[in-house]
Amino acid sequence: VAAVFDSPWKNPILSGFELSPIIRYNSGHPFNLLAGTDVNGDRHSTNDRPIGAGRNTGRGPDYVDFDLRLSRQFKLRERVTLHLMAEAFNLFNRTNFASVNSTLGPNFGLLPGFQTFAVRGTSAISPSQPLGFTSAFPKREIQLGVRLIF
Repeated sequence: VAAVFDSPWKNPILSGFELSPIIRYNSGHPFNLLAGTDVNGDRHSTNDRPIGAGRNTGRGPDYVDFDLRLSRQFKLRERVTLHLMAEAFNLFNRTNFASVNSTLGPNFGLLPGFQTFAVRGTSAISPSQPLGFTSAFPKREIQLGVRLIF
């Protein structure tokens, strides 16, 4: 969802403002569970899934982001305008994880108590353990800008 709001006021102090929020949400993307060893004997251990696991049965983390831009323009002369901008990305500083350690081992589906291959990543365990998050998108970023149009 994105929007642009112009200042409705006409007085010299409150006119010329523009507010632009962007709100994004993505549900978790699917990923392949990996065995970490050559299960099917093709001499490639990097893409084999645990026995019985289908493609894309893992589910990655959700992504939520709120970006905001506030700008103000000043007319300096007839053909000269100055724009001041302040932009914030991931304004609420939410940790959005980018990837999951998808290597579970070749016997994952054969373990006692196994219920389903439909598993999700979790931040409760370390990145080196199966299903631990291994990376994150950037934290809050703020930038200021000036633009002179002539």
